[in-house]
Amino acid sequence: MKRRLPVIIFFLGLAAALPGCLEAEKKAPSDLEDARHAMMTRDYLEAEKSFERYLRRSPQGADRWEVWNSLVDLALSVRNDRKAAIELLEAMLIEYAEAPARKRVISSQLAEQYRIVRNYERALTLWSGIADDKNADVVERARACRNLAGIYLRRLEFELAKESLDYCLALDIPDTVRADCLYDLAQTYVGTGDLDQAITHFRQVLALGNIPGSTRTLTVFMLADTLDQKGLNAEALKLFTSISDDYPNPKVVAQRIAFLKNKKKTPAAQAAPEGRK
Repeated sequence: MKRRLPVIIFFLGLAAALPGCLEAEKKAPSDLEDARHAMMTRDYLEAEKSFERYLRRSPQGADRWEVWNSLVDLALSVRNDRKAAIELLEAMLIEYAEAPARKRVISSQLAEQYRIVRNYERALTLWSGIADDKNADVVERARACRNLAGIYLRRLEFELAKESLDYCLALDIPDTVRADCLYDLAQTYVGTGDLDQAITHFRQVLALGNIPGSTRTLTVFMLADTLDQKGLNAEALKLFTSISDDYPNPKVVAQRIAFLKNKKKTPAAQAAPEGRK
């Protein structure tokens, strides 16, 4: 399937000015029906053509949101053309600039695509816009903060990552989301070598009441690992043992337990062997 996106955008700009536009708009519902039928029969090329015709013929159509998203899905899932998906999402961002909720949805999707292609600056701009939007749901804003921190960590910009996660924690978010932000912050401190702060934040996650069991188990593992790095082997062993039946990879935990038990049996210091006389 060939990319025709520049042509789509060209026609979108001209649609309202073209002669016969009203007549064309009357045909738009049939274009949408054709597109939906083509999707059901997996005739994706025909579906794409029909969706594009709908956009050209119906610049004020009630179903444009569905059509745009279907085109993005076709670009990503069928054609594996991330560049085309990005261009579509950028066009959507222009069209829905005055629809805040939809704009945030598009911005988040677009930022993720830019993250994948490593255009981090554009991704940071989009996620920052969501994080700073006081009209957005706090969970949306927290998710944007975590995504910002993820990029900063990838670029080894630890202080900026911490700032993003501190901003996340300043929001009035539920414990499940707070746990994720605290966990990310603890991991950031591990990355900087500040194990004491990492331990503090891992413990803060575990102090929260309403968090999923999987989050608790992973946090216990990371806390035990960090304690082990600090030489606090007894507590690390106790924590690893507590999740031996729950951790997704039991063999890893079993190995850590065996290692720590063996370390416990080994004297911390041994007398040096006497030299030969």
